[in-house]
Amino acid sequence: MDNERLQKVLENYSEKFESFNSNENHEIYKWTAVSRFQKYWDLDAENFGAMFKNAMGGDENLISESAYQPINGVVFLCKHSHDIQEAVRDEFRKLLASDDSDYAARQKRAEAFVTNMNSLLNMVDADKWKYHQEISSALMYLAFADPEDNFLYRENEVKAFMQYTGVEDEIVTEDSVDFPRYYRMCNEIVEELQQHSEITEVVDDALQEEADRSDDSSVTEIDSDNHILAFDIIYCALNYELYDEMPAAPKKKRRKKAAVSAESEQKKNEEAKIRKEIRGLKAKRKKLTASRDEAAAPSLKGSSAEHKKYGKGTVTEQDGRYLTVSFDSVGEKKFILPEAVTKGFLTFSSEVSENCRQIHELDEEIRQTELQERALEVQLEGTQE
Repeated sequence: MDNERLQKVLENYSEKFESFNSNENHEIYKWTAVSRFQKYWDLDAENFGAMFKNAMGGDENLISESAYQPINGVVFLCKHSHDIQEAVRDEFRKLLASDDSDYAARQKRAEAFVTNMNSLLNMVDADKWKYHQEISSALMYLAFADPEDNFLYRENEVKAFMQYTGVEDEIVTEDSVDFPRYYRMCNEIVEELQQHSEITEVVDDALQEEADRSDDSSVTEIDSDNHILAFDIIYCALNYELYDEMPAAPKKKRRKKAAVSAESEQKKNEEAKIRKEIRGLKAKRKKLTASRDEAAAPSLKGSSAEHKKYGKGTVTEQDGRYLTVSFDSVGEKKFILPEAVTKGFLTFSSEVSENCRQIHELDEEIRQTELQERALEVQLEGTQE
């Protein structure tokens, strides 16, 4: 990292701090958002979805945007059914598990969290794309839960900071973030802040004012290691023009006409190849969908079922894939096929289990085919730019 450029950012942050913590901007909300989360967070809450929504109530668009709403995605899943809510709770339990600061292991858990949460969403409603989780939202949940050993994250702000300060590590890739490298970069900022008491003092004063205003001292106690502050510097540097200049983009070299022509021909061949692959995937998906329609959900109304928690019950209603099961212990509960069977929530006869397994495998193959189609369509758009 270019220390001179880092010093310039810190100097500008200190000078402009009041301007982006006025009544109009109030960037100190990052601390209050984390403080609120820790106040209301309860992994064992009876209603996990309601607890999560309340705990994330101070987000103020730090994580969510109009077209990207992972927080609403968690709440949406939890409202679907008790079993889905418990699956969501379990994913958060695994994501936030202790790891003795093994950031590589933490990254793998975050990636698994994103995959599993999005699989749940696709199972419940595949059209809710804006409710998908990304590695950035997983990073945010980690930082909200434990800011002393994590860092908040936003891709554009991090990329700009890396570009300006000359960070050469490949931290941000197309679909992921290298946790160890990102944490190392942020820790360099934290270490440098030890030499800038003027910054930590002005932030401490602002946090104390916030505590006095809200009559809640917890906001002054959540960032003893300046991890939120390190992110705030990265965030404000881009959004409040703390960079005096940005490195110029490399100039494009002129290409000879023959080279351009060869490149154009290569581009056409690449497009044709991608279109052929897309057609093949569409044909495959059509066949899979036909097989899926033939393997319709079995008729189960009146059948006996057993739930691993609620005990024995009877299917009282069935609407396609959706079942209503009445249990003596808790009354009626709703489930969705085939997931209720393949995930082990409900047990029926072996014939029903096999039917549900086949449907699940077809659903998963169709979903994977759709994802491959979409990826190729995005790739095709890239060749046309």
